[in-house]
Amino acid sequence: MRQLAPIAFFAYNRPEHTRLALESLSKNVLADESVLWIFVDGPKAGASEETKAAIAAVREVVAQKKWCKEVHIMASEVNKGMFKANIEGITKIVSEYGKIIALEDDGILSPGFLTYMNDALDFYENTPQVMHVSAYTRPDLQPAVDKVEASTYFYYHTTTWGWGTWKRAWDKYTTDALAVRKAITAKGNIKKLNMDGTFEFYWGLKAVAKKQFSWNTIWHSIVFLHDGLCLYPKKSLVDNIGHDGSGTNCLPDDRFTQKEALADHIAVTAIPLTLHEGVRRYYVSMHSIGYRLKFAAKHYLRYLVK
Repeated sequence: MRQLAPIAFFAYNRPEHTRLALESLSKNVLADESVLWIFVDGPKAGASEETKAAIAAVREVVAQKKWCKEVHIMASEVNKGMFKANIEGITKIVSEYGKIIALEDDGILSPGFLTYMNDALDFYENTPQVMHVSAYTRPDLQPAVDKVEASTYFYYHTTTWGWGTWKRAWDKYTTDALAVRKAITAKGNIKKLNMDGTFEFYWGLKAVAKKQFSWNTIWHSIVFLHDGLCLYPKKSLVDNIGHDGSGTNCLPDDRFTQKEALADHIAVTAIPLTLHEGVRRYYVSMHSIGYRLKFAAKHYLRYLVK
């Protein structure tokens, strides 16, 4: 009998986002066969009454319905923060089940999301080079992605808006950002780590070491260290509604909102185990050479000073 991947859902203080995300999950084809773990973080010390009320409302929302076949709610009495809460939750699930589908409270899902995720996790379970499965494709990459011949492609960024992995991959995770940075220095090719100079993961690891705020900075870097690949769908099965100013770490930004309808179904088939160069080149072309140089210099100076 097929063993479906358990789902981990992380929430904090956005009851309406949480409700919409869980409603979309419950409408998935495999929801009535899946196990769902909901992790709700607690209030920070000195939190306002408004924030406490919002967290309480989230706890009411998650308990309102049986969103999947089996639902477990883990509500923390203290604030762990996104970094610790996600790492602890992911580690717990992969340790118990061997694989995971992870969601946050701002992901609206296609009814075919769980089918795609489980198909991909099954298909690549014994392919060590594949370390990450994403169900979200950036809208601004769509012109390049439309030219992809297969229904999926490999990219080099660990987008975590509806994603999954296996214990074999997550076992490589460490919270020691400086150790990861040291290993990257020895490996070289920092330009690739930084997505061809368009993002600053390398210097960002120093910031994460100082103030733990982005577990995905480490995860992306670990996948890079092991020459891992991230599977993506040709058309997104997730829409992110969290860039509306309500998020803890995200300012208002409509670049990541899907402009087209989500995919109903994405077939997972054999494709070459290599980064899709067409998509990579298009992504780089979205950023001028001047932008990349200024971006790198800004981050270098910032972290050098700190």
